[in-house]
This record gives sequence, structure tokens and C-alpha cells, in this order.
Amino acid sequence: MEKEKQENLLDKMGISFHRKLSFKLVTIGFLVLILLIPKMMILSLIHERSLNAENSISEVMEKWSNNQVITGPILTVPYKKSIYNEKDNEYKEIIETATFLPKELNINGQINPEKLYRSIYDVVVYQSELQINGNFEYPDFNSLNIQPENILWEQAQIQLSINDLRGINEEVKLNWSGKELIFSPGLKNSTIGNSGISVAVPQIAENNSNTFELKLSLKGSKSLLFTPVGEKTEVQISSLWNDPGFIGNFLPKDRKITNSGFSANWTVLHFNRNFPQQWPNNNNNTAIHNSDFGVELITMANHYQKNTRSAKYAILIIIITFIVFFMYEVFSKQRIHAFQYILVGSAITIFYLLLLSISEHLGFNIAYLVATSAVLLLVFLYSRSFMPKIKNSIGIGLALAACYGFIFVLLQLESYALLAGSVGLFVLLGILMYSTRKINWYNE
Repeated sequence: MEKEKQENLLDKMGISFHRKLSFKLVTIGFLVLILLIPKMMILSLIHERSLNAENSISEVMEKWSNNQVITGPILTVPYKKSIYNEKDNEYKEIIETATFLPKELNINGQINPEKLYRSIYDVVVYQSELQINGNFEYPDFNSLNIQPENILWEQAQIQLSINDLRGINEEVKLNWSGKELIFSPGLKNSTIGNSGISVAVPQIAENNSNTFELKLSLKGSKSLLFTPVGEKTEVQISSLWNDPGFIGNFLPKDRKITNSGFSANWTVLHFNRNFPQQWPNNNNNTAIHNSDFGVELITMANHYQKNTRSAKYAILIIIITFIVFFMYEVFSKQRIHAFQYILVGSAITIFYLLLLSISEHLGFNIAYLVATSAVLLLVFLYSRSFMPKIKNSIGIGLALAACYGFIFVLLQLESYALLAGSVGLFVLLGILMYSTRKINWYNE
């Protein structure tokens, strides 16, 4: 802080334009642009740390089990088909597989979330317990133009597609019309996926008594999805996780989310999807997975996302703080050196570095409080060196605290963040215009 009577090199040269308010504003604007450089560096650092976290999460998921997609169970029945070979002028017999989907499919499950840790990063995974039951109608081969003598009933299978087989915790048993069968790994001539389990069915009744029931203990990461293969598919899922994201092609019919967890119910009819109840060849029906739906275990805006959003407001806080200092110069007739502006701006910039490093260990909200307190104390103590009156330093600290408080509120909002920010800036501009309405900008 320099007194008006002090002279510098420009004073001795007889140049006084540097005392003009307009020149000071240009200088402040230049300093703001300079401070954008460390801001961009901090944004780059946040992105780098976020990528490191994502890589760590991916490594844990690879070792635990990836996101799971459950498709099935379905009934597959091979049949013989004759194809004419023009080159050899003869018929060749091949084996193809007809796929039949269940008439009713009911899934009732519980998702138990867990947190695993790698270094300073935590990963949300889950253990699930699924009860799956329903029934099949007797396969209608007549509608597929397949003759009864060509059907290989002895090779019929129940198949269940599972995205990541490492997630299976226990032996999977199928209760098929009262008979207990044990699944084996692998899918043969599957039309629903590349990995899963299957079991041969000994007999298919010519009525709707082809009931099935199985229990699936499955672990996974991030999300659990289901394919609505039933003519009527009903899914009920509950969990202690209180931040679910409902994803896929269908939203729950009913949902309940509380601080202690969530529950959700889906009902999907065969009219709601773009694939039939049966088809007569080995080709994968790619449209089947376009109808997947389920739940994702998410965290609301993790601390890297909040750090990024917070750093984007850095320029706003710097400008507001510099305006407050400039208004102090105007009303008190005491000058503040450009270097002092730089030091205060640097303290504001370091706030985001503190916020990033502390939030990785203590969480975003606590980190925000600690970093804000540290910067406010630093700016207050430093301002005492060039502001004679303590009330001016307190005013600077309160203005900066109000800025950080306003930004924190914006970070907590989602749908109304833009509205609140716009209104807040409008009010701030109005206050600034009102407080400067009587200033003679042509004379210091």
C-alpha cells in the first residue's frame, strides 16, 4: 500500500496517467488474465487426478467383477434342417437352434453395496441375491414351419446369459417342474450372449406346467441390468444404497428412495420391446439388449466433478475480490499496489489446489470448509499490512466469505444452479452499480 504523496519512477518523469482510474482498471484486468494461467493448470491437474481415480476404479472392478447384465432364462431346442447345395447337387443336413422365451418371468432381488479401497480411492461394488422364477409354454414349432421329426428334444437346454461369470458366488441350481438340475458354465449356440450358464432339460410338458425357479448369488460393480425376455417380465429390486440411478430402456413403475435405501418395481410386456417370443435360427438377436433396464449405484457428483465445477468459478471470485479492493481504493483514496493484487489473487487460486488435495482424503464438503477458512485468514492478515482500519480488512474477509458461500450453494444445486447463479450475479451487479453511481470517474 502506497501513500498518495509517494513518488515513483513515473512521477519523476512527469508522467501521471498511471494515477487515472481507467489505467488502474486496465491494470486489474491484465492481472486477472495473468491469473487465468494457474487456473487452467489447476483444471488440468484435477482432470489428471480424476483419470487416475478412474483407472484405479477400473482395476478394482476387473478383479472383483464388472457390471452385470442378466438375460434369461431362455429355452433352446436344436432341430435338423436340409439345405440344397447347388455345387454338389445334393441336400446337406445342418443343425440349427430355435429359441423360446418364457411366458412369465419374475425376478426379486436384493443388492448389498460394499466399498473397496485402492490407495486413496474408493470403489462401490455389490453383492446381489436374486430369486428368478416363471414358466414356459410348450414350444410351437408349427408356427416356425419345422417338422416334428426334425426336432432334437433330447438336446433342449435352459440358458442364462450373465455378463461376467466371475461374479457367481455359489453353485446355481435349476428347479425345472419339480426336478433339481445343476447348471454348467458356457452357452452353446446362444442367441442371447457370449457368456453364461446352461443346463439340459430332460422333459418338456405339453402344457404350461414347464415352471422354473433358481437362486442366483451374484457380485458385480456399478450397475445391474435385466433383459425383459418374458412375455410379461416383473422385476423387484431393493437395496440399502440411497443414491440409485435408474438406467436402460424402461423406468420403474414404482420407486421409493429414502436415506436408508431404495426399492423399485418394473413391469415390462412383450408389446414394449422390439423382439419376438421365439425365433428359429442360431443368429444372435442383437435387438434383445436394446431393451435392457436396471439400476446403477452412483454417487452424486463425486469430489473431482465438484472440484472442476468449483474451479470454473475461480475467475468470478477473483474479479469480485479485485472489484472490492478497487472500490476500497476509490472511497478511501489509498492506493493498493499491483503486486498486492497479484498476491491476493494467488491466494484465491491456491484455494482450489488446497480443495483438491484435501478432498481426496476428507471429502469435498470438509475440504471446502478447511480451504475457505485458510484462505480467508490469509487474506485478512495480509490486508492488515496495507489497510489501516481493521473494519476494512473485516469487510474484505466478509466479501470473500460471501463469494465462497455463494459458490458452495451453487455446487449443491443441480437443476437450479444456473438460475440461482444468474440471479445472484444480477443482484451483485445491481449493488455495484448502485454503490458507484455518484463516483466522478474523471478525477481521482
